[in-house]
Amino acid sequence: MKKLFLIVILFLAGAPIYAQTHSGSISVKIADAAGNPLPYASVVIRKAADSALLKGQMSDNDGKCFFEKVPAGAYYLEVSQLGFTAKKSAVFQVDAAHQQIDLKTMSLTTAPKNLQTVNVTGQKPFIERSEGKTILNVESSAVAAGNTAMDVLRRAPGVTVDKDDNLQLRGKQGVTVMLDGKLTYLTNEALADLLKSMPAESISQIEIITSPSAKYDAAGSSGIINIKTKKGQLTGLNGTVNASFGGGRYLFYNTGLNLNWRTKKLNVFGNINWGDRQFFNTRELHRTTGGSIPMQFRQDVFQKGEFLNRSLKAGIDYTITDKQTVGVMVNAYSNAFWRDAPSATQIANKGGQTDSVLYTGIWGNNRFKNTSYNLNYKLKLDTSGSEFTVDADYADFGNNMKTLLKDSTVLEQSGTVSQRSAINTTPYTDITIKSIKADFVKVLNKTNKVEAGVKASFVDTENFMRYDSLLNGVFVPVPSQYDQFVYKEKILAGYLIYKKQLKKTDFVLGLRLEQTTADGNSISLKTRTERTYLDFFPNASIDHKFNDNNKLSLAYSKRINRPGYGQLNPFMFFLDRYTFFRGNSYLTPEYTHNTELSYMFKQKYIAALSYSRTNDVWDEWLIVDDETRVTTSTNKNLGTQDNYSLDLTLPFDVTKWWNSTNNLSFFYNKYKINDPDPKKSFSTQQLSYNFNTTNIFTLPNNIKIEVGAWYNAPTVYGIFKSRAQGAVNMGVQKDILQKKGNIKINIGDVFASNRFRGTAEYNNVYLNVNNRWQNRTLNVAFSYRFGNTKVEAARERQTGTADELRRAGN
Repeated sequence: MKKLFLIVILFLAGAPIYAQTHSGSISVKIADAAGNPLPYASVVIRKAADSALLKGQMSDNDGKCFFEKVPAGAYYLEVSQLGFTAKKSAVFQVDAAHQQIDLKTMSLTTAPKNLQTVNVTGQKPFIERSEGKTILNVESSAVAAGNTAMDVLRRAPGVTVDKDDNLQLRGKQGVTVMLDGKLTYLTNEALADLLKSMPAESISQIEIITSPSAKYDAAGSSGIINIKTKKGQLTGLNGTVNASFGGGRYLFYNTGLNLNWRTKKLNVFGNINWGDRQFFNTRELHRTTGGSIPMQFRQDVFQKGEFLNRSLKAGIDYTITDKQTVGVMVNAYSNAFWRDAPSATQIANKGGQTDSVLYTGIWGNNRFKNTSYNLNYKLKLDTSGSEFTVDADYADFGNNMKTLLKDSTVLEQSGTVSQRSAINTTPYTDITIKSIKADFVKVLNKTNKVEAGVKASFVDTENFMRYDSLLNGVFVPVPSQYDQFVYKEKILAGYLIYKKQLKKTDFVLGLRLEQTTADGNSISLKTRTERTYLDFFPNASIDHKFNDNNKLSLAYSKRINRPGYGQLNPFMFFLDRYTFFRGNSYLTPEYTHNTELSYMFKQKYIAALSYSRTNDVWDEWLIVDDETRVTTSTNKNLGTQDNYSLDLTLPFDVTKWWNSTNNLSFFYNKYKINDPDPKKSFSTQQLSYNFNTTNIFTLPNNIKIEVGAWYNAPTVYGIFKSRAQGAVNMGVQKDILQKKGNIKINIGDVFASNRFRGTAEYNNVYLNVNNRWQNRTLNVAFSYRFGNTKVEAARERQTGTADELRRAGN
């Protein structure tokens, strides 16, 4: 431990800070031998002394390239383009007398056809840090092949997954999940189902944003996770086909096709994925209840399930003029989930002697689908980067579930059945989301920029559940147990951001306003909750670059985490005879203040120190009926949460063939839990950490081996305390078929060590949970690229329906 702190101290100390007295700009145009502009050529600046890379970018549609804030020194440009011979410029000097360097036109000649093309290839690290984001390059990872989005997130730095598959970031709940910049609007359970059915082969990158600006929706108390799916990247016609197959105890497969066709004016893109994943998970749940007659419940559950995922993404972008682009995009999926979950619960008295055994069987058939449409318009106002965009979105989410629950109680001594019952529930959820937003960016000059925007979103949800009970061998309706809950929400938002560059310091100041109007109507219980509230969400950041090797940043933001729509439904749902779940229509949003100080050394080593305070934090709460011994799980505003964290990003090139990326996070969680009875109020806290390492070994014949491991130390969240989790993953990949094909083989959780174990103790309840799932798997994946290999990527879009879809469970 002493060595670890010594390393941290030395790392934070950094290197001597040398001031650069001058900086300049460099402009150049790239063309072919005939003088025609060459778009998308690679242009890099290298130091004349040692050829070290300083900066790099691609030329635009006119072949032009412009670099700003180039420090004083001697440099040369290196230009390359597939099919052309690479070229270097003459050495030039940036100093007080030469601050605006114009290299005019650099012409590239066509590469001779009788020469073999030499391709210099590199692989992005699985984890990298850029512009305040932690980025997982899923597409380049060998250990991600054949897995799901949930599997990948378990390995992400700072991300943990609790016993109910809820995501946490730096030990905090309230994570907002976005797909291609759009909110998912799903309940926690439906979001978990979606992530577990989404193949990693359909994902390009995952962005983890801990301090979002005012441009983003204020939802998510701990930050944003944005999952970016694959798109076509070249012009002409091109595509990729992929397939993976694997298994642990049960088998699974996934297939996919990605297509892109681009002309000068038109871009058509789309992808489709189809897969079937069988799995299992076990749960051991030991619960002790106090009261006048203490009881013990020891439950063992084995669940076998199957996910069928079918997803489609398609879109068209049309360039009206050089300044105007319009596009339409549709995202859709139709997934199914089947489960068979028999369980046995031993019921014992205070002395631990078993009185009876409750046998329960649950059979479920869940079909959920989502279709969302996006209409986008973009107008470039000038050549400096000013632009205006409009997004109109419509999304419809449906979830139909059929659940059959049968149970019987067998007396331990006599072996006779004392009670036998069965219920059949058919709930469905329908959610409609409409949203429109406009964003405006105005570049005032080289050092000043203003961003502004407005958004309006409208959400209508309807939940209905039919309840049938077994009577004399026949299921008959029980209208008194029907559930109908209607929830409507309107959010009007606006934001303003000002960005200022002052020599080596960048300032960002933003403010977002959101007015929320909510109406929750439980028709079955004849209760109604209406709320209207206005919130202000400021954010500010300062970035100071001392020199090329040292940068210091300070950021602050305020966030909100609204309850999911299903969590507000006050109706009772049966898990078994002694375990219920009930929503809470009086649940209120939680608010978080985040502050982060980060230091970057040599543009790759990062240390981030952060503090956050969450008020009205809500989490799971257990209530026990002393007479019936029924435990009801609900959500409740508990009190406050304080979180302190230190995150270190440490990438190393150990040798030319060994790259290691390491992330280490220390965090301290403290909860102050309030109770109407002051004597029952208490605090809980825990110092914890997690570690993530990814090592890539490049061998001859273009073979790459990837070895990764992660470890989460024991931590606390709300009334629950979890024990340590961890796993080791290994994979190998190789390019084949003239590097158009790629094959990956990996083993997930080599030692089958990952499981969730946790406890909760409060209000005459002691709970111990031990969850396991199909984690050790063998996967084989193949992908093949075809068509033109020079196509520009489809446009990224920030649609307006992301937060609502997250809360809906999408």
